Amino acid sequence: MVDQARSSGILIETRALLDNPDQETLNIVARTGHWLDDIQQVNFNDLGLTRNAGLSMSKGDYLSFLDGDDLWSSNWLCHAYRDAKKDRSTVWHPAMLYYFTEDDFDTHSTNQIPYHTTRSFFMRHVSSETDDFNQDSLFLNNLWTANVFAHRNLHERFPYEGVDRIKGLGIEDWSWNVKTVWSGIPHQTVDETLHMIRIKSHGSLGQQNTAEGLLVCLPSDAYPRLG
Repeated sequence: MVDQARSSGILIETRALLDNPDQETLNIVARTGHWLDDIQQVNFNDLGLTRNAGLSMSKGDYLSFLDGDDLWSSNWLCHAYRDAKKDRSTVWHPAMLYYFTEDDFDTHSTNQIPYHTTRSFFMRHVSSETDDFNQDSLFLNNLWTANVFAHRNLHERFPYEGVDRIKGLGIEDWSWNVKTVWSGIPHQTVDETLHMIRIKSHGSLGQQNTAEGLLVCLPSDAYPRLG
């Protein structure tokens, strides 16, 4: 993905932020990270605060946050940059999502019919600019993943919230999506792009958030609508 973007003439600064990494992670990044411009360790134990740190370290006009255990179509950065240059006031998302469960590789299908225990699935991101988009639906479900592409001014205006486990508030990308939508920021998709997310059998942050019952942070002006 990065090689394709650089081959097309896009100047990219690639920076790895490792939040409380274990030794195995450090070894993997050191061994395979030859394409990275910089590797930094932080100690937030928080995805949102780590992304904010990435913003402060970056120099580019646009940012793309890429979680290290996910995959993307090789055209993602090229196509997202193309669209973002036309509209720098919009948050851009991949068009398609593929959630794949690692256990499914042991029960794969040999034809077009999925195996009956398969949990992997495709879905499409939605655009907030369609007539049938209802922003109130964000109260119930996060409509977009954290893999966004946006101008740095948007991230400077809307920093990510840290998880507050005492109050039970968190899920940084969901909270960020709500905050930006409520502020009138459009969310749109980039045609013919794909984000692939690995669903772990155990030990994932998403499972931890679900188990703790974390709730999304809502803007103060959203509460009258809920009343």
